[in-house]
Amino acid sequence: MKDPSLASLLDKSCKIIQMVQSAKGSKRTMTLATVDPNGQPQVCLVVLRSSSWAKKILEFHTDVDSLKFASLSEEPKAQILIWRPDISVQLRISVEINIHCNEKSRKLWTQVPGPSQISYGKFPPTGQLITAPFDYENLSSIDKFAVAECAIQKIDFLSLERTHHRAQFLRINNWAGQWISP
Repeated sequence: MKDPSLASLLDKSCKIIQMVQSAKGSKRTMTLATVDPNGQPQVCLVVLRSSSWAKKILEFHTDVDSLKFASLSEEPKAQILIWRPDISVQLRISVEINIHCNEKSRKLWTQVPGPSQISYGKFPPTGQLITAPFDYENLSSIDKFAVAECAIQKIDFLSLERTHHRAQFLRINNWAGQWISP
């Protein structure tokens, strides 16, 4: 097997992100790790809605009332995990997130399919206690819709193929890349 180059792994990272974005259903999900306002780690799935490799930006949507929104409002640094079992590759992507509840989110709201719009705005608000499993109402509110723009700061590429290898790529190093022990 020919040794991979750093450039080829950065290119493969781009292709993996593009594959996630163009996939259907649950294959579009990424794992998001944040720290909540009480300092507790929180992990959830988010759907990759769009990306720009040229700008190193990923986007997902969230509800303004969610713990994720509160966490990112207080601490905008987070990590995204993409696991591709078919090729045995894990991408850990460190990001700084800017949440938009403004003209940008309002413009994107029109592109959210009607059935998906019910995910934004509930009564009582998401995360609040209820007395029975379906004791809530979907409100479908543009005012509860937010766009999370994730500026990639670091990509940690780990291949768990037969011969493991790992590399890191940092924004501050202009994505030059370096090998690290897997």
